[in-house]
Amino acid sequence: MKGQRRDLPTSPKRARTVSLAGLIAVELFVAAGAVYGGVGLINGNKIKIDDAWLSSTPFATWTWPGIFLLVVVAVPMTLAAVVELMRRPTAYAWSLGAGTAQVGWIVVQWVVMQRYFILQPVMLCAGLIVVILAAAVHAHESLVPRRRPVLTSRPATGQR
Repeated sequence: MKGQRRDLPTSPKRARTVSLAGLIAVELFVAAGAVYGGVGLINGNKIKIDDAWLSSTPFATWTWPGIFLLVVVAVPMTLAAVVELMRRPTAYAWSLGAGTAQVGWIVVQWVVMQRYFILQPVMLCAGLIVVILAAAVHAHESLVPRRRPVLTSRPATGQR
């Protein structure tokens, strides 16, 4: 009939493909933001975060926080996206780990610096989205992939 919308059934395979694409997109978005932020902090705080935010931290400059941002967020998110693209058996663990690291990064910021910035809840949500999408994409998979049995050649009877 004209003017009526017919809902087409969505296959589980298509839903998984869309979820996987979303997961990889969020991981790359977070990784890009972390690289931008980390490099900006290391290069003399080019992103212009108020130095007063360092007062409750053990750091005198933004260099170490920038390095930590790269190591704790950018590298795991980038690797998670790459491993997801390659469809490796460890992709689930990488994505869960990267999402959890992102959430932890923001929580530590709030606890240590006791400052609030609008990007913090956005990036906290991004980390949670990574965890949720990873669980959805890999719903029927084990977090730790089973090892394949190692095939060894045994000497024939009577031989050493």
